[in-house]
Amino acid sequence: MNKQQLLARREYFNMVHHVTIRAIGAFADEELEFRPRPRMRTPRELIFHIYSQEKLLAQAAQQGRFTLEAGNRANPEDEAGATALKALVTVSDMQAYADACHQAADEIFRAMSEEEIARPVESPFGTYPAWAYFNFAYDEHWHHRGQLYTYLRLLGKAPPMLYDYETGEE
Repeated sequence: MNKQQLLARREYFNMVHHVTIRAIGAFADEELEFRPRPRMRTPRELIFHIYSQEKLLAQAAQQGRFTLEAGNRANPEDEAGATALKALVTVSDMQAYADACHQAADEIFRAMSEEEIARPVESPFGTYPAWAYFNFAYDEHWHHRGQLYTYLRLLGKAPPMLYDYETGEE
């Protein structure tokens, strides 16, 4: 993948992100703690994971290395993740956090040169080109957004249409 292709995919991801922000906004503050079964993540934990992971994967692409320690910071079950998550209490907090992480990842990928996008990035799971870390974040986003949609339905709420890319911005 070259930089032009990556940036085109980022533009699409930006539209997907706007729908996810609206889905987050469908939760009430107290519903962020909804846990459908023991040991399943709450919406708050899922949102934290989705967006922390996106930012951490972008940083790995930028730095040329992804470590388990870095990956664990996106897990609310990990001490580092749990500490960061404590400050995120309301739906508004979660939306702001999601926007900040998404924007940070966007800035990283947009600033990368053609060579940096193609260079190998080492991880405990193998070595992949930096652009693949964008794909990992994108796949992770869709997977966990599906969970958020399921949670909304379990709470009796209709999530936003998956492909309703109207951002409300004019």
